[in-house]
Amino acid sequence: MARGLKLMWLFIRVSLQNLAAYRFDMYARIGMAFMHVGYELLGVWIIFNRTNEIRGWTVYHMLVLVGVFRMVAGGIRIIIVPNMRLLLQDIHNGKLDFVLLKPVNAQFLVSVREFVVWRFTDVLLGASVALYGCVKLTGTVSPEALLRFSVTLTAAFAIVYSVWLMLATACFWFVRIENIEMVFWNVFEAGRYPIVIYRPWVQGLLTFVIPLAFITTVPAAALSGEDSKIVPYAPVVATAAGVCMLLVSSWFWRFGLRRYSGASA
Repeated sequence: MARGLKLMWLFIRVSLQNLAAYRFDMYARIGMAFMHVGYELLGVWIIFNRTNEIRGWTVYHMLVLVGVFRMVAGGIRIIIVPNMRLLLQDIHNGKLDFVLLKPVNAQFLVSVREFVVWRFTDVLLGASVALYGCVKLTGTVSPEALLRFSVTLTAAFAIVYSVWLMLATACFWFVRIENIEMVFWNVFEAGRYPIVIYRPWVQGLLTFVIPLAFITTVPAAALSGEDSKIVPYAPVVATAAGVCMLLVSSWFWRFGLRRYSGASA
C-alpha cells in the first residue's frame, strides 16, 4: 500500500511539472472551467425563470445537482479518462508489455499513471455550487448528510471507473472502441438532470440497468438529506452497486489479460 501511494504521488508530481511547463495553457483551461460552470448555471436560471419546481426539485435542488455533476465530471477527467485512454493506446501499440513487467499490480498501475491536475478546478467549482445550493435548502450541512454524500459519491466514482475499465479491457478483442466513449459521455450528460423527471420505466432503466442515478442524482439528494426519496437505503445500495461493479470489472480485466499476446509474442 505504501509503495503504491508513493508511486501515485510520483505521477502527480510529474503531472504538475508538465502542467507548469505550459502555464498559459493551464490558465486558459481554468478559465474555460469557469465558463462551463457559468453556462450550466445559466441553463438552470432559464429553466426556473418559468417555473418554481420540477417534480419537487426547486432551483436550489438543481444547484446542488449541477455542483455534484461538475464534481463527478471533473473527477472522471482528472484520473479515470486519461488513464483509460492511455491504456487503449498501450493495448493497440503493444506497449502494455512494459506495464506488465513492472513489479506492481498491473490494474493499479494502468489506473494511476496520468493525472490532469487542472481539472481539480472543476471539482472545487462544483463543490462550491453544491454547497451554496445545500445551504440555501437546509440552512446548514449536517454531518450525517456529509457522510451519506461521501459514501454515495465514492460509490459513483467506483461505478464510473468500473465501466471505463471494462470498456478499455474490451480492446483485447476489438481493434477500436474509442467511439464507445462518445456513447458514455452522451449517457452521462443525462445525469445533469434529476432522475425523477423521466418516465417511471426510464427511471428504473437509469437506476438499475444503467446506474446513472447513482452517479449524480443520488449523491446530490444525499447532500440535501433526500436520497431516500430516490432510492431507499441509498448509501447501502450505492455501496453494494459500487463494490459489485469493481469486482466484475477487476475479474474482466484479469480475464482479458490472459488473452493478451503482447507485442513480442
